[in-house]
Amino acid sequence: MAKRKTNPSRPKSKASAMRSRDENATAATVRTARIKGLQDRIRQWNCDALLITNANDIRYLTGFSGDDSWAVVRQRAKQVHILSDFRFIEAIAQEAPQAKAITEGVALPKKLAKLAKSLKLGKIAIQADHVTIAARKSLASELGARNLKDVDAGLYLQRAVKTDDEVNQIRRALQIQEQGYREMLAFLKPGQTEMEIAAFLEYRMRALGADGVSFPTIAAAGANASLPHAVPGQAKVKRNGILLIDWGAKHAGYCSDLTRVVSLGKMPAKIREIYAIVLDAQLAAIDAIKPGVAEADVDQAARDVIEKAGYGKAFGHSTGHGIGLDIHEWPRLSGRSKGVLQAGHVVTVEPGIYLPGVGGVRIEDDILVTSAGHEVLSTLPKDLESAMI
Repeated sequence: MAKRKTNPSRPKSKASAMRSRDENATAATVRTARIKGLQDRIRQWNCDALLITNANDIRYLTGFSGDDSWAVVRQRAKQVHILSDFRFIEAIAQEAPQAKAITEGVALPKKLAKLAKSLKLGKIAIQADHVTIAARKSLASELGARNLKDVDAGLYLQRAVKTDDEVNQIRRALQIQEQGYREMLAFLKPGQTEMEIAAFLEYRMRALGADGVSFPTIAAAGANASLPHAVPGQAKVKRNGILLIDWGAKHAGYCSDLTRVVSLGKMPAKIREIYAIVLDAQLAAIDAIKPGVAEADVDQAARDVIEKAGYGKAFGHSTGHGIGLDIHEWPRLSGRSKGVLQAGHVVTVEPGIYLPGVGGVRIEDDILVTSAGHEVLSTLPKDLESAMI
């Protein structure tokens, strides 16, 4: 009689299942804490609940990553209600099992009105920055204008401070992004168009495990690099010409964001000059980052270097911004910013100099504010020698 063969993968499957349960339990604990923090703000607004219409806020609080849906967080109750439709019944059950889904076939404002009546909700706060005029009109019609209170998003500052898990998702996005960039450099040659280069880079990041791009890739050849938000077109990279690449990957919804400038051969003298200035400015700003430092002071650290070199008017945007589930989050490294950095913030540092008709240089990395100072999360080289390929 033949011996029954054992399945060597079975113990591994049990271990995997246990890890999955542990991860789910940890995620649920984290989301409960996030909801509790938000409930403190709801009480401050003297409201019974907050209607959340920003998709990334819903994902942050519940794990649900779908669209065309709203969520309701009550002042005291632990359970979140997700107002959605048939398309997302299964997704909500998988991604946000702790939430209660309301998917009956009526418009979202009507769903909210029925929920408010059943739960005896009075005044409801709404995210003023994330509700269209038409939607607000419908809400007022269903609930009564007196029962609505416009508030800010309520989660900007909360989402700005990242947990270890969130930082790890950004690290993974950066790993994917950087590997895609290295493969793009190996692919790069004179005569390729900006569109071709951007498409190759985005394809490789997807193939490497990105669940999306943080934003449409900027690939700007030659003089087009003077456009801070250039749109890839048919311009071609040339021998001894430059290419500015600003790109990002998403992993588990979290964004990364880097910028590099390379020359295919000898770098033009003027670009070489401003490259050194921008790199010094970026390093000065990074060096200034630590908890308690004013966001505006980090911006000024970069700006001082560029202004001293005589290119102040050629640097017209802020030095950086927070990243997370959105590509632009709090904090803002701007001269107009009023806040201070905290441990857990993840920010870009991206000064630049732009010369119309000549080109431009921007160098960008992602920085974690730590209790001891900061950590540069990105690892791609950026010295002048590495920029000439």
